Amino acid sequence: MVGFFNTAVYFALANILVKFGVSETIAAYAAYGALMPISFIGHRKLTFLSKGRLGVEWLRFCAVQITNITIIFVVTNLSKSGYFAGWLTFAIISVLIPMLNFLLFQLWVFAVPHQKTEDR
Repeated sequence: MVGFFNTAVYFALANILVKFGVSETIAAYAAYGALMPISFIGHRKLTFLSKGRLGVEWLRFCAVQITNITIIFVVTNLSKSGYFAGWLTFAIISVLIPMLNFLLFQLWVFAVPHQKTEDR
């Protein structure tokens, strides 16, 4: 539900910003940046019920965000080049990033370390 909420709010916020005259690129980054803290807290507390080290998880989360920002950069530049525009730009971002995030969050950011058991 956290991912769905973030995706829906991102899509709506980015499109609203464009309606107010903000460029697609700025709207994409602004909407994304506004949701980063909400996303981290929501995924940590609700999606993954993490009790890991906050600082480590935050740093890993930020590393994933760099990848996500790269996706935004590529997609918005393809949009500027005429491959697609408007709502489709945000739809592509809204699909790619949640898919990547779910995998990386589960496998790395909020991963529960496996405890070693000793044979007795």
